[in-house]
Amino acid sequence: VCSPTRISLQTGKSPAALHWTKAAPPETGHRLIEPRNVKQIRTDEVTIAELLRDAGYATAHFGKWHINGGGPAAHGYDEGDGEIGNEYAHQYGDPNPADIFGMAERAASFMERSHDAGRPFFIQMSWHALHAPQNALKTTLAKYAEQIGGSVEDKRVGSAAIAENLDSGVGRVLDAIDRLGLTDSTYVVYMSDNGSGGGAGGGQRDRGRLAGGKGGVWEGGIRAPFIIRGPGIPQNSWCHTRIVGYDLFPTSCEWGGVPRSKWPEGLEGGSITQLLDDGEGTVQRSRDELVFHFPHYQGGDGPHSAIFQGKYKLMHFYETDRLALFDINADISERRDLSQQLPDKARELDSLLSQYLQAVDAQMATPNPDYDPSA
Repeated sequence: VCSPTRISLQTGKSPAALHWTKAAPPETGHRLIEPRNVKQIRTDEVTIAELLRDAGYATAHFGKWHINGGGPAAHGYDEGDGEIGNEYAHQYGDPNPADIFGMAERAASFMERSHDAGRPFFIQMSWHALHAPQNALKTTLAKYAEQIGGSVEDKRVGSAAIAENLDSGVGRVLDAIDRLGLTDSTYVVYMSDNGSGGGAGGGQRDRGRLAGGKGGVWEGGIRAPFIIRGPGIPQNSWCHTRIVGYDLFPTSCEWGGVPRSKWPEGLEGGSITQLLDDGEGTVQRSRDELVFHFPHYQGGDGPHSAIFQGKYKLMHFYETDRLALFDINADISERRDLSQQLPDKARELDSLLSQYLQAVDAQMATPNPDYDPSA
């Protein structure tokens, strides 16, 4: 989900280690009690912006911050839009839907000023769309109302329209990079902060062939788009090596020439630079396994975690202590639970999962002494 991804990008650490694993308020009345989230980036966290600024980069953060702690200015960013969240987007409509085009203009201005000053730059743009979908351009709303056969007030119409407006905004940023002659020296990363939808629990596959959605660690909740262009990356190439958002911290350090002696302790990500020329290779992280931890109620499965190692993915559902094991390379839809066929592998991965969660002092859901199943 969104805020845990955002703080993870800034710090290079997993949400589990940061004790911020959910954005929405906790649900009550369940068999387990959700842990309390910190919901504020600590002042002593070393951010990627701080390291890059120390290395000579001009730094900017435009759009949604949503991790408190004083906003971008308190965490290494020379320019930014302040300590803002979802509500910020709703004040902007046609001709600047959800501040999409305003963000693009601020980014273009920052790049031009940095370029003129002879300084390299780092910009994070956290677009507000697809929030405030009905604030899309009126012409785009009308276009999709006609195509879909609905009203401009229809949520599907708004989502389609604001998505096209977002695409146009990203295009304006890319055009500015090209116009300034920076295309051959600039990396551009486009990614999502979480999977799709509102969280289909129980492995439901109602959003295509991936199970689940936002608020769960099925593939539909954690597998998200990641597109990158830049020096040495062949056009129209693909990479199937598994990466995670906090890999961008050490990756950006390598790009920016930040020596390893200055990297903060506790980094969990690994650089993806070795993958970019031919799409082959591995990411060297502090641990071989990759864990997604969601000790909350949101997607219908209750508190649960997932661990990846090689081709296998294990999920642990804490309400029932159920384990589910998948060969994720052969079964991306997570339809064939192998935990009964490969019990030793399931126990091995569950042990690694427990070791990791203990090592990072992850917060866990706890038994609810007042739970009433009839309520």
